[in-house]
Parts: sequence; structure tokens; C-alpha cells
Amino acid sequence: MRALILACLLPLQAGDMVRGRVLGEGKPLIGVKVCFDWPPRVNPVSQHPSVRTDAEGRFSLPMSSGAPGRLVVEKEGWYRDIVPEAEWGRDIQLHPVPRVVKAPVLVVRVDFPDQTSEVDDEVLRRLFFGRAPGEGSAASYFVEVSKGLQWLEEGAILRLRCPFSLGPEPDESREKLAQWVLSQLKDLNLSSFDHINNATGAPQPDGKPDHLWVVIPGAPRSVTTKSKDFRPTSLLQPLPWAKQHRWSIMLMPEDVVLGNVVHEALHAMGEHRVDDFYLECGGPLTAGIWDVMDVGMYRGWDRHHPQEGPWREDTAYSPSQPMGWTRADLWYRGAFKATVPTVKVTTSSWEGWLDPLARAPGDLPQRVIVPDARKKGCFFELSVRRPWGFDAGLVGGRSGPGMEGLVVARIDPSLLSDDTPRGPVRVIDAHPGTPEPPAPRFPCGRHELDDAAFNVGAGEVSEGKEGALRWEVLDVDTAGRMKVRVRLGRR
Repeated sequence: MRALILACLLPLQAGDMVRGRVLGEGKPLIGVKVCFDWPPRVNPVSQHPSVRTDAEGRFSLPMSSGAPGRLVVEKEGWYRDIVPEAEWGRDIQLHPVPRVVKAPVLVVRVDFPDQTSEVDDEVLRRLFFGRAPGEGSAASYFVEVSKGLQWLEEGAILRLRCPFSLGPEPDESREKLAQWVLSQLKDLNLSSFDHINNATGAPQPDGKPDHLWVVIPGAPRSVTTKSKDFRPTSLLQPLPWAKQHRWSIMLMPEDVVLGNVVHEALHAMGEHRVDDFYLECGGPLTAGIWDVMDVGMYRGWDRHHPQEGPWREDTAYSPSQPMGWTRADLWYRGAFKATVPTVKVTTSSWEGWLDPLARAPGDLPQRVIVPDARKKGCFFELSVRRPWGFDAGLVGGRSGPGMEGLVVARIDPSLLSDDTPRGPVRVIDAHPGTPEPPAPRFPCGRHELDDAAFNVGAGEVSEGKEGALRWEVLDVDTAGRMKVRVRLGRR
């Protein structure tokens, strides 16, 4: 595998140019967007350069101070990739996606007799649809984690005035609010917001808006933890005029943080097949920081100031990417399975190289699946996580052993739930017994498992075991790949 390790380039300095060529199916690909893989931020403090490939597929990208050693290459209709510096010396190869899921979002802003909006539409546009290099937004998030298959678009922003107030406990009125909003949409022609099947992601209308996001005034209870504030939520609601039909509807306050937006949107994409992985505060460790459906939705958390706000800039601005199971099996019920090349181990051992999960699908697998004989249907998933793209979001700037590398999780699909979360994912901690990190912490002090990854090197843990499964990290190359050995035997 050492043949895969390319000659390292000399360190680049500000003022240098990164030059290369992008090919699609062996031919020069024109119009590919190329930029550095800047850690995502909501409203970045500076503009980052991007360029497009020319008729010969070539690009020249000027270096910026502090630019990361990774390039993002992106063109609609092709798998989006994150290319590490070790591969900059050769042509970048892109491959066509099987299809593109382009879905418009209908945003409904609701005011109340005792509470009106204070956040401008343009602020929400950037949070939902911003696509500048390094800009954290819902649209940027889903293009990245789908590897170019899912493109959210602004459909329209509709304003309504609700005749009733939500009261001192607004969470208790969420279904009443959802039903009222749906009743206001009854006689509108929403066909321009209906491009896909909401349950499967198939490119065919199903009589429902693809994305219905309702924004009300106020602060997110998910951050403030105050009962007077409204909690972002996704509901699957029966229509007031046709109870046999249900629409997905997201409800969120206008000061919502990005992690909450994409977490709730994933519930809606597949009509709640994508489950919550966390348990109630103080519950056992689950997927922790390693999946957006757990406390990974709060990754990118610089400080905790629930009394102040706004929180968009420094709270949950870089939510974790989904793990392989979420992308391949749950999201739209498996519509994006091809984005995660998988090896299913059916023998007593396997050894090979794994590509980082954030990359476009290629010749190497990105996850290994091993059955857990202790319970039918349960399995282990092994994948390589790097601080690339939205996975670059840290908490309080913390880094160190276990913050990246091989993540091993035991998954029990029978614990998927439509109601109370039951924790179907348990990430195995590479550094068990280490204390929970200091402030800032996630809401209600949820466990992060932020040092759970296996790796080689000083301060790291290279091997582990669970039940009959044994695993070991054997090697790491300059492109972030890991050579892994798994074995099944006696406990």
C-alpha cells in the first residue's frame, strides 16, 4: 500500500499558487469549483478564494495565509471530493453521481400577537443557503455530507401572522402551531416545491413540499435550556383536511443554530427514518460527538453564553458529518448508499486500507461492517474520521489523542425509534476512563466521546476489542488512509 503514498510537496507559503487539473471519466472537466477546505463558519470573518477549471480542466488557486492542506473540488453532477495535499501532484479524478437530488425549501416565517420577528430574512438566507467557500450553512452541509448528491435550494420565504400565542411553555403548543401552518397552506399551489419523494428521495413528486421549514421569533431552547423558549423540532403531521396524509414540517426559532437545523432536516429526509442517537441527559454513552444525530450536532462550540445570544457565530456552527450507517442505510432509506463504499466481513479476519469517510467514493472502502454474533441484526462499523470539512469543528478549540482516526461503533438497528430515543449506536471509547472535558460543554453536560478514535502514535491507542471482535490500526499514510486489521474469535 506504500505505493499509494505520493511524494510530499514542499510546504506552501502565502503568495504561492496551487495548480492542477481535474478530469471527469478521463477527460478534462470544465467549470469545476476548486477552493481550500476551510473549517466551516457561519458568517466567516473573511472571504476565501475559489476558482473554476478551464477548458483543459486546469486551475490555479492562490494560497492564503493559514490555508489548510486540502482542496475541495465540486461540480454539480459529480461526486464532490476533499483532496489532501499528498495528492496534489497528480490529476484529480472525479466520477459522475448516479443522480442529483435538487430540493427547494419553503420557508414560512410566523409572527404572533405578542412576539414578532427580529432577525432579517438575509440572515436566515445565509444560514440556510449560503454557499461561499468556508461558509457554514445547511445547503453547504448537505452538499458536503452527500458528496454532491443533495442540493438544497431556496424556494420562497412566506410570511404569516398567527392569531394565537404559544404561551409560557411554547413546546407544548408545537403540534397546534404545526396544524395551523398546514391549514394556511391548504389552498396554495405548492407543486414548485415538490420535486422528490420525501420518504425515499426518489426524483418524483409525492404531493408534499420537499422541505417545509417554519421559523418563529425567539431563542433556541436547545441552547438556552429555558422552558420559555422553543425547541427546534421536526414533526410528521397529519393534514388537517386529510388525516390519512402526513407532511414533514420543521419548526425552529429564528436564532436557531446550524447544528439544530441540519439535525432536524435529516429527520425529515426519509420521514423520520433517521433517528436520534442520544439518550436523555445523564444516560449511557452513545454516538457522542461522532454523528450529527447525537451531540455531534453541537460540534463547533466556542463558548456557552445562553443568556446573551445570538449563538449562530460560535455555537454549533460546524456540526459533525453523519457516520456511515446514517448516510448509507437511514438517510432517505438508503438512497445515498453508493456514497459510502463498504466491506462486509464474512470470514474470521480482514485486513486492508480504509479511505477517510469524508472523501468521494473511490477504489478503497470507507467503512467495514462486522456482524455481532451476540444479537441478531447487530453489527460493528469501523470508519476513518478526519477533521476535514464539517468534521473540523472542535469544542473549545480542543484537540489531541483520539480526536481523529478509526472510529468503532456497535449498532443495533432494532433500537431505532419513532418517539423516545433508545440509542441504537454505541461508539467504543479508545481512551475509556478519561474525564469529561472542561467547559464549554454541550447542553445539559452531554457526553462528547471526543477522544474515542483509535490511531497510532504517541498518546494514542492502536487496538481494541469488544465481544468476539478485535481490531488494530496497523499504519497511516500521508493522505489520511488507515490500514486496519479485524479478527473474530473467542471473547
